[in-house]
Amino acid sequence: MKQSSKLPMRLLPKVSGLQLAETFIGDDTISFTLESTSVPVACPVCGHETHRLHSHYRRTVADLPWSGRHVKLLLRVRKFRCPRTVCPRRIFTERLPVLVEPYARKTTRLREVLELVGFTLGGEGGARLIRRLGMSVSPTTLLRYIRDAAIASYPAPEVVGVDDFALLRGRRYGTIIVDQQRHCPIELLPDRSAETLAAWVRKHPSLRVISRDRSTEYERGIEASAPDVVEVLDRWHLLKNLREAAERVLEHNHQALCAVKILSSSGQEPSSYERTPKPRAAKERDASQAARRKRLANYKKVKRLHSQRMNMLAICRTLGLSREAVRRNVHADSFPERRRPPRQPSMLDSFEPCLGKR
Repeated sequence: MKQSSKLPMRLLPKVSGLQLAETFIGDDTISFTLESTSVPVACPVCGHETHRLHSHYRRTVADLPWSGRHVKLLLRVRKFRCPRTVCPRRIFTERLPVLVEPYARKTTRLREVLELVGFTLGGEGGARLIRRLGMSVSPTTLLRYIRDAAIASYPAPEVVGVDDFALLRGRRYGTIIVDQQRHCPIELLPDRSAETLAAWVRKHPSLRVISRDRSTEYERGIEASAPDVVEVLDRWHLLKNLREAAERVLEHNHQALCAVKILSSSGQEPSSYERTPKPRAAKERDASQAARRKRLANYKKVKRLHSQRMNMLAICRTLGLSREAVRRNVHADSFPERRRPPRQPSMLDSFEPCLGKR
């Protein structure tokens, strides 16, 4: 359907000097032909105004959709001659900054919407939503808009947190730096080496406190670049240190812990009645002994490799064990036997003496 009558200009971008010449409404596309009529036009380089028309050309840009239909703006743009002979731009194209940026294929308001969706949902999620709203954009374009967006200025960081994250678990790691006062990330470093962190710290002399983990690389980087900065251990690693220390103490004293009597919920000692566990089948005993022999062999291998000054990560890769298993074997003074889990309280505890007699 082709129309030449004027549609309400309030549905189009509000740009002075822009005239609607033609409208085409299809099944899934709406096209508007717009002409610029404003004169004189200023040169974008020297700023001098001119009426000297050189030629015309067409630009096709996408705009916000209407009722699920794609909208295209066919702009009939003019070229002018600059009146100054010394101006390096002898011929220039008129600018429509409110409507569309130079060389852009989307209107300014469409780009703002896409940029907002990209910041909210990211590339893939934003592209799926955009398609449902009747627009067309790729995830890569949304990510490019995010990277090209103007970054707001913030005060120089004074208290930051430094930690690593996995790019490829067990092989490649990066460093994330978080502003602890604004509670948001401010930098991603490509690795977790002392030199990379030291170079970043030198660029920020306003730092007063740095919260970090137990990494010796971060410690060396901070001390080499800013020895006056206060270093603190973050809460998660502080609790982790406490848990590991408690585990080591309990592992070395599990026999004494077994002799401790646990009071019931009423504050009284449990009755002397002991429930005799059901004897295990021969197949279960053989499987348990085989598993114990395997754990004992791994324990000896870990101790031997650690005595050869091999680090824990290399031991994990060599033996195919988890980090927790290697750490537990390295810190254990003797082979850590499996302990039976403590018996959980039951609603039948108060009836056990009677049941035992019967």
